[in-house]
Amino acid sequence: MRAAYLDGLATLFYDGSIEIYNVDLHAELEGAKVWWKKLRSSSSDIEWDSLNLSDECKETVRGRQLLEQIVILDGVTVIPEFTFSDCWNLKRVIFANSVTRIERFAFYRCCSLTYIKLSINLEVIGEQVFDTCNLNSVFIPPRCREIGDFAFRSNKNLAIFHVPQDTEIGRFVFYKTKLFAKSPFRNSVESFIDHREEIYNWVKNINNDEEYSLHRIASSYQPTLEEIISIIVEKGLTPLRTENSIGITPFQYMLENPYTDVTEKDIIQSYIRKLLGED
Repeated sequence: MRAAYLDGLATLFYDGSIEIYNVDLHAELEGAKVWWKKLRSSSSDIEWDSLNLSDECKETVRGRQLLEQIVILDGVTVIPEFTFSDCWNLKRVIFANSVTRIERFAFYRCCSLTYIKLSINLEVIGEQVFDTCNLNSVFIPPRCREIGDFAFRSNKNLAIFHVPQDTEIGRFVFYKTKLFAKSPFRNSVESFIDHREEIYNWVKNINNDEEYSLHRIASSYQPTLEEIISIIVEKGLTPLRTENSIGITPFQYMLENPYTDVTEKDIIQSYIRKLLGED
């Protein structure tokens, strides 16, 4: 386990060799309601001396607040429950492709977390793993078979949620998100209860109409330039700026998709070469 600066962020390189979560210290923190002081304030300062916490608990919490990025190293297969919960300043998490499971609450209430790149071999995302984070987009890899209850709830800016057809989705997975607010369903608890299967069928098929074939490619796992160009050659560049039913363009999917390195510049250059007969 080591820490360093990477891309200007205080980064923990997590190899799983040390148990980061301490159940007793977590219970002590929960009892003091420290996280509410943080989440409800625009300031990062906490009056530690006024809190009825042990020195060990204070030191542990302070250390967690230093983390801005976590890189999960190759060889780690499971992220244990609660491991990085309440890391309030954590912004980015990059998972090694060896990770197959993320257990419940692992990144719960990481309220600054805006970016994740999940393992391509991930199979299970546990209950409330990314609950109350600040993710804008989520791309679930094709091998993921299960997403637990409330896993992405209360990510208020979450507008892009690409999930494979065969993935089983638990209760209220993206409740209280921008995506659900844009859905054709009433934005309420009752609506989520009454129309759960319809809602999840809707989110899995947002881009399945032929009109959104470019959206479907751009949001998929590792979209290729060849796939994109095949549509652009047939339909022109207009589909790049066409919004789907929730207001997302293929270009936005490509910008957000952590599994693609295709850029709009690549597409336009390749398209021009096609027009000129150079390809």
